[in-house]
Amino acid sequence: MVKEEIRTAGEISYLTFENLHSSEVLHAFTLRRGGVSVAPYNTLNLGGHVGDEPAAVKKNRQLLAEALGYQGHHVVSGQQTHGIKIEQVVAGNRLSASGGAEIVLPDTDGLICLEPDVVLLAYAADCTILFFFDPQRRCIGLAHAGWRGAVAGMAPAMVEAMARLGCLRQNIRVALSPSIGPCCYQVGDNVAREVASHLARDVLLQGKDGFYLDLPGYHLRLLQEAGIMAKNIISSRYCTSCHQQHFFSYRFDGGRTGRMAGIISLTPSRKAII
Repeated sequence: MVKEEIRTAGEISYLTFENLHSSEVLHAFTLRRGGVSVAPYNTLNLGGHVGDEPAAVKKNRQLLAEALGYQGHHVVSGQQTHGIKIEQVVAGNRLSASGGAEIVLPDTDGLICLEPDVVLLAYAADCTILFFFDPQRRCIGLAHAGWRGAVAGMAPAMVEAMARLGCLRQNIRVALSPSIGPCCYQVGDNVAREVASHLARDVLLQGKDGFYLDLPGYHLRLLQEAGIMAKNIISSRYCTSCHQQHFFSYRFDGGRTGRMAGIISLTPSRKAII
């Protein structure tokens, strides 16, 4: 079974996950090709905070919205600070947007929504984007989490937040975006000390030149501890540092690079189950 698939819409390429395929949800994780940005942000850089030309970023976001079929002023994202603050997004969050601009919630790395036509969006270039979908409760979530988010517990925090909104853990489906893998993610002692002791043996790998962190594996184990069924989780096989033809990598590019985006939105077929 194909668990993840690269698709194209016009010049835009993006990744989708089998467990999120539904007529009731739009989702995508963008690849780096299909935009207008020049090196080192070439070409579909969606991050407006990385030094790229603002006009190029605006055009890239417009191209993506057109390719996937959503309105730019429906987008809500977080001001990602590598924390675990989670906000429930409602349509009102986006109604004040003007000129096609997205709404950015301060100090926020996790977003949850029960309403259709709100587009949740998060940016990454090695960190993991976690997609959440409960088709029974009709609830979606999106979270940005690198190593700081992992050790702080973003994954279980999202599960708990969805549970408080009435989601049953056995119904929640989760997909983990491409992120830097244990093959490439060498970390220092300062990071190694923060890893949960009961998981260190599985996610902190000793190499000849130091420790390597299995970031997606860390999220995966925390999700299962939080009650998500293994069969409902897909973790991407791609390492962002290894696959430069597809992805931006903060680590590989020395910090000067673009950003991919994770996107999820409920379609307006029916309202959330209350």
